[in-house]
Amino acid sequence: MLEIDLLQGGDWGQDGRSRKPVSRVCAWRLSRDGWIIGSALVILMSLGLAAYFALSVRTRAAGLEAALQAALADSVRSAALSEKMRTLEARRDSIAARVAIIQEIDARRYRWPRIMDEVAGVLPEEAWLTRFAQVTSQEAPARFEVEGMARDNFSLTRFWNGMESSPFIRNVRLISTENVPGGMSGGAGGDLYSFVLQAEPEDPSPDVLDFVPVRPVAAR
Repeated sequence: MLEIDLLQGGDWGQDGRSRKPVSRVCAWRLSRDGWIIGSALVILMSLGLAAYFALSVRTRAAGLEAALQAALADSVRSAALSEKMRTLEARRDSIAARVAIIQEIDARRYRWPRIMDEVAGVLPEEAWLTRFAQVTSQEAPARFEVEGMARDNFSLTRFWNGMESSPFIRNVRLISTENVPGGMSGGAGGDLYSFVLQAEPEDPSPDVLDFVPVRPVAAR
């Protein structure tokens, strides 16, 4: 039987062979074990990095999901708020339109009584009216017409000038005038003059208006 002393002795064994080949085998084994250990460490580090990146990506995905849910909730709230704002704006526009109509009706409610009062205020004693009517046409839809009788042309001229000087009347024009004999008109003071005048209502500036506060009458 051949025996080799691997622990003691010189460089040569009992059979006279050298121990150097044995050393090369140990070195190769050590280098192989180091490569295996290094590979194992690299694999472990790769697994650790992979786990870290996976955890980081999962955490980031969870954060993005939460941010997305928050953004969706904000979008829903914004859409509801926008719809509510549109509803309020539509309601405001409707109320504004109704108020404008009411104001227009209220402004025209006293137009014709005021016009009639102005006409009666400038009518001279030598003239009187037989007709007052609103005239609607494509040229001037708000015109009105007055017909009457005057004892002379001077009375008609004063009446015409008085209507033109009123801040509530504009564009006064004479449509027709006719001399009516006293016998035909039934009067005993001579001939008369019939006339027809047309004019338009005028909205004066607030400076010429005199606003009087209306106070309720206390109940007795």
